[in-house]
Order: sequence, then C-alpha cells, then structure tokens
Amino acid sequence: MGLFLVAAAGIAQFTISSDTRVFFGPESAGLKTLQAFDARYGQNNNVLLVVWAGGRKVTEPDVLAAIGDLVDRAWQLPHSTRVDALTNFPYVSADTDSFTVADLVPDPSRVTPEAAQEIERIALDDLMIRNRLLAEDARAAGILVNFNLPVEGSTEVRAIIAASRALAAAFEADHPGIEVKLTGNVVLMGTFSEAAINDAMVLIPISLVVTAIVMFIFVRAVLPSLAILSLLGLSSATAMGVAGWYGWEINTATVACPIIIMTVNMAAAVRIVTTALSALGRGLSKSEAISEAVRMNLWPVTLTNATTMIGFMAMNLADAPPLRQQGNIVVIGIAVAYCFTFTWLPAMLSLMPLRPAVQRSEAVMISLGHFVNRYYKQLFFLCSVIVVSCAFWIGNIRLDDDFARYFDWRFDYRQASDFAEDRLTGLNIIEFDIGAGEEGGVFDPNYQRHLADFESWLRAQDGVVSVVAISDVTRRVHEAMNGEVTADPGGIPDNRDLIAQYFLLYEMSLPYGASLNDQINVGRSSSRVTVILRHKTSSELRALNAAAIAWLSANVPPSMQSAGTGINLLFAELSGINIRSMMLSTAVSVLLIAVIVGLALRNAFLGFLSIFLNMLPSLVGFGLWGLLYQDIGLAASVVTAMTIGLVVDDTIYFLLMYQQARARGLDPEQSINHVFATVGVAMLVITASLAFGFGTLVFSGFEVNRALGAMTALVIMSNLFIDWLMLPPLMRIIENSRMRGARRSG
Repeated sequence: MGLFLVAAAGIAQFTISSDTRVFFGPESAGLKTLQAFDARYGQNNNVLLVVWAGGRKVTEPDVLAAIGDLVDRAWQLPHSTRVDALTNFPYVSADTDSFTVADLVPDPSRVTPEAAQEIERIALDDLMIRNRLLAEDARAAGILVNFNLPVEGSTEVRAIIAASRALAAAFEADHPGIEVKLTGNVVLMGTFSEAAINDAMVLIPISLVVTAIVMFIFVRAVLPSLAILSLLGLSSATAMGVAGWYGWEINTATVACPIIIMTVNMAAAVRIVTTALSALGRGLSKSEAISEAVRMNLWPVTLTNATTMIGFMAMNLADAPPLRQQGNIVVIGIAVAYCFTFTWLPAMLSLMPLRPAVQRSEAVMISLGHFVNRYYKQLFFLCSVIVVSCAFWIGNIRLDDDFARYFDWRFDYRQASDFAEDRLTGLNIIEFDIGAGEEGGVFDPNYQRHLADFESWLRAQDGVVSVVAISDVTRRVHEAMNGEVTADPGGIPDNRDLIAQYFLLYEMSLPYGASLNDQINVGRSSSRVTVILRHKTSSELRALNAAAIAWLSANVPPSMQSAGTGINLLFAELSGINIRSMMLSTAVSVLLIAVIVGLALRNAFLGFLSIFLNMLPSLVGFGLWGLLYQDIGLAASVVTAMTIGLVVDDTIYFLLMYQQARARGLDPEQSINHVFATVGVAMLVITASLAFGFGTLVFSGFEVNRALGAMTALVIMSNLFIDWLMLPPLMRIIENSRMRGARRSG
C-alpha cells in the first residue's frame, strides 16, 4: 500500500494538454515541415468569429456597425496579433494623383444603405473576401483573429477561449439579434482538453456501472464485487500516478487508460472470485477455496496477462505519441493488477464472509459442448463461409476520417464548425510554401504568372472555396493603378521592378495591424498559398495534395515545386502513417504470442495454430466494420496490435483445458465437452468484460476513442464466435485426420 500511495500521488502531477500537435512526435517529418513553415510565415493560431444576423445580410448598415464594434473588441483578446474582417479588409484604390490602401469600411458606424450595397458588391467580387470573410450570399461574416502562442501554450489557449466566449456573450447582449459562433484552430486546441475532461467525467462512471453489472451477472455477491472494484481502482490509480510522475499529460488518448485497465483486468479477478465461490459450493473451507482459486488460475492468468501486455507494448511503434503513452500506461496497469490479483484480492476475500455459489451455467455450457460436437462439420463450414465473407467485406473499408469532426455535437466547437462550413467558409486548410529560387524572386513576372496559374487551378478543384496568394495582391494593385478591372489570372505586369514597387507601395499603405509578413518570407524568396476547403474528409485532402504536387511538378520550375502542409493535412496522413508503422509491431506481437503459447503448451503445432486463430477475429471484426460502417481512421492503426493480446485469452483457456483433458485419456469429443464444462463460463466472462468495457468508449465525444472502443468490442465478440464455434470443430477435424493417418500407418 505504501508503494501504491507514492505512485498514486503522481496523479496530482498531471496537466491537461490543449495542443493538437501532441499526436505528432518531434521526429515526425510532417511536423518538422509545418514548424519550418510557421517559422517562415508565422503561426496559424486563430479564432474564427462567425457573425450571423438571423438570416439577414450582414452587409446591412446596422450589422456592419456591429461587426466594426466586434473587430475593435477582438483586438483586446489576449495574445492577439492580427484581426482580419470585412470591415478592415485592405481595399486598394487609385487615381491619377494618388494610391491608397484603406479599410473597406472606414467607419462602420456610419454606413448608408447605398454605401452598404457598394461594399457588398466589392466584397463579393474580391476572391480574398468571398467565402472567407463574407459568405457568398452575404448572410454570414467571419472575423479571423490570429494569436502568437508559445510552444506549449495550453494555459494561453484556455485563456484565449475563455476571453473569446466572454467577448461573444457581451457582444450578443449589446447587439440583440446578432449571434457570434466560435471556431478555428485555437478553439479546436481547447476542445481537445475539453474532450479529455468530458471523457473522464462521463466514461469512468459509465465504466464503473458496466463493471458492476458484469460482476452482478457473474459474481452475484456484493462484498467480493467490492473487492474486485478495489483491485481495479488501485491498479488504475497506480498506473496513472506513475504516468504523472513521468511527466506525461492527460490528452484524448491517455484519458481512456483507466477504463482500459479496469476492462482488461476485470476478467481475471472475476475468474478468481467465481472459482473460490464454486469451491465453497463443493464443501471446501474458505482458505482452501481461495487457495484453489489462486492455484487453478495462476498459470492461465500469467499467460493471458503476458500476451495482453505484448499487444499493448506493440503500440510503442505507433507514430502518434499519445497512442504510445496509452499502451505503456495500460501495460503498467496490467502488471500492477497482476500483482494485486494474487495478493490484495485473496487477502480481501479472506477477510470477508463468503457464500457458496450455485452454478447454474455449467449445464448450459455442457449442452453447448454437446451441440458443437454433434454439428462440428456443419459449424466449421458455416464459420468458414462467414470468415471468407468478412475477408471480402474488408474491401469495403475506406481509410478516411474528418479531422474537423473528431468531436461530436456535445461540443460547442463542433456545432460552430458545422455552422461555419454550412454558412460561411471551409475549415480544412492546406498550405503551400512556393519558392522563387532567389532573393526577391517573388517579384519576378514568371513567378507571379506561375503562381496565378496554380491559384486558378486550385480554385477549380472540387470543395475549394478560397485560395489566398500574393498574385491576387499583384493583380489588385495593377488593376487599381491602371484603372482597369480584370479577373484574368494572367493580368500580371511584365516588369519585375514595377511589381516590387507595387508591393512596396501596398505594404507602406496598409493600415495598423496588417502586413504581408505572413504571406512572403523576409528574403522575398518564397510566398505562401493558402487553400481553404469545405466539407472534405482526410482521403480527399490527401488526394488534393497529391494532385497539387503533380500539377506543380508538371507546370512550374523545380524551385516552385512543393508539397502541402498544415495541421489538417498532418492529421489526414496520420492514420496511414500509423498503420504502416504498426504493421511490423503487429507481426512481431503475433509471433511472440505464438511462441509463448507454444512454450506454455509444449506444443509447437498449437502455437502456430494460435497465429491463425488469433488473426481471424480481426479479420471478422474488420469485415463486419466494412459491411456496416466502411470508414476507419486513426483507431484502426492500433486495433489489431492491441486486440491480438486480448483475443488470445480465450484461446489459451481452451487449449490448456483441451490439452489437459487429452493427457488424461479423454477422446477429442469428450475433451471438448470437458473444456466447455470447465472454462466455458470463464471464456464468456472474459469476452463479456472486455466487450462491455471497451464498449463504454462509444460514449466518448472524441471520434478516435469511439471508433477504438467499437472496433475493439467487435473484434472481441468475433473472437468468442471463433473460439466457441470454429476452434472446437477444427480440433475435431485435425484429431480425426491424425487418427485416420495413425490407423493407415498401423
């Protein structure tokens, strides 16, 4: 208990992460590219304030006045560095005597109806405003506030979100009929921490209720159930405390660890208790019953814990650090629970009154064994058909998710984001760093034309609602200076010095808070192209990035060729990267588990058979997922490696009992009946506790946890189907084949 108290004290050391980049390790090539991009053009940490006037046009004079007020207030948000909006958008105008860049709406509080109509016309004609700062129907507007944050800015993120919410509430109170909805990267960062807290507040109580239900079904005794709950609580608290001392943060992945720890360790504890209560029912004393329960389950539990730990340790090869942390915390929890299972739990049982259990389920298991033996050929054929069908259904699976919708509707961010995409703009952003090959090269006419061509190609792609590039600035200034308006992307001057003068004039004329430093690097040797997409999934982001890379390779000089970056694209590629990194770990896990099973059973054939059997549940589970849901994302990268150590538990119980029965001289049919009679209930307990335990994750507000729980539960339930209805018939077929071979050779 002393060690437990010291370890559990580490829980107080936990901090909550609000960093979306926590899913990418420092060695990640994609993260390094994004960090280099941020260093060159500045951070893209923003809050998007979506203004909605109940369906009215936001270009009406009173709404423009309100937007101007909101822009002024937005400058007061902590850590803000820039505010972009319809009212302060830099509008270029010129005549024969002057050139000016001024706010599109210089005085929002004094806009006439006629001026409002002209403002709307100008704004909707400007590609840098439409579908970015103003909806194409002019019924929603966006105010984009950018912030400068430190590397680990969780505290600052929470402060910004709190201030933004207070700002929105005060603004709505002062301007009845006008709503402000908050989205953007900074709000997304905060939602990651909110989701972690919400999961802790919701999932852990649900998990405790599920645990209590499972124990009521199988244990049917209050005091032993409390002993099991204490064991699970001690194990979870110790593991989380160790992680806290180690300096890990609570994030959307690690917050699920207590639930997983309780889930994977519940079955062994229930098995110890039910064995002891059953022994009491046979007339043994309490101390004898507890000793028998420990003796009978020590070896099987040791094996199952070892294989389960191997599965979770395999997560160390995942590319996402939170998944690695999750695997390691669960491994610590399993090791601690293993010790408590054979020390704390027997001690607790010895101190409480125990009532003998009446076994009503043994008869059912015996009947199931007779059924499987009687129809083993038909069952093997049926199971084989189902497995083969599932193999085909795997082809329906799409590696796809939507980073902008990782969170469900219980979060304000999700509601505001859906509203913003439906009414104003897109939330998926891809950035390109387009080099010019030399200092000052961004002013070269050929560079500008290539850039304009790329911008034009991007705008033509499905789902693209806005593209921001410096070629737009060049055209706008050129049109203003020459008194001509053209949407021709080729409207670029031929004179490099003239373009440089345009940019000098433009930057010198920009109002306070506006600059081109976030569009052009200091040496003027590269510029930024920002692509905004609406309602696009990860696979579609990857496809657009690949198409853009191909277009640049075919149409621009090598110095201008580039690949996309951005947090949205990093998450779009994360699932595939993790799946590739986990393939080796899954193969190693399968091999190690097969070796352990083979050594434990002293039978190489059974060890290799376990490889085959332990892959089938994943095949069936993923096949059913492909039939029912199709799309899988980040969760899929670790499900197979994680569950391979879980599904083997039932197989170990079956093969151990089967081998013992055969050693005692029972024939294959009698041995199968013996297995169902002795460990059939144990296999059911394992499956029920794991399936229901992981099933609680479907109540998470975070998509990755929901999918992880649902897929794991599906794989585990598929495993019971394999071990009850396919493994026994397979053993009968193998044994019959051996006996026929022995008779022929004799």
